[in-house]
Amino acid sequence: MYVQKLPPNFSFEKVGIKGKRFPKINNQKSGFSIIETENGHKTRILENKCDFYYYILSGSGKFEIDGLEESCTNGDLVIIPAGKHFQYFGKLKMLLISTPPWYVEQETTLK
Repeated sequence: MYVQKLPPNFSFEKVGIKGKRFPKINNQKSGFSIIETENGHKTRILENKCDFYYYILSGSGKFEIDGLEESCTNGDLVIIPAGKHFQYFGKLKMLLISTPPWYVEQETTLK
C-alpha cells in the first residue's frame, strides 16, 4: 500500500500537543505524524535517537533549539538533529517526519 490516509482520530495527546500518527509499514525507516498545538509544546525535550523534521502546514510560532530561538510560519521546514534539546511555541499544525521512527521512550523531558 503506497498511499496512507490520515487517521481519523488522534493517536496521542500530551503537554499541549496532539497528534495523528500514520501507520508504520514494513521496513519503514521514518515515522510520520501530524502535530497540532494551540500554544506549543509545554515542556523542553531531548530527543536521543531521532532526527526530527517539522514542516509547518499552517500557523506561526517559534522553536527554541539548544538555546537558539527562531521564528517559523507555514511553508517552513524546521530540522532538529538527534541529541538537541528543543521546545516550540505558537499555534501550529505540522507534519513531523522522524528518522528512525519516534517512540516516547527515546526522549527525555528536561522541564
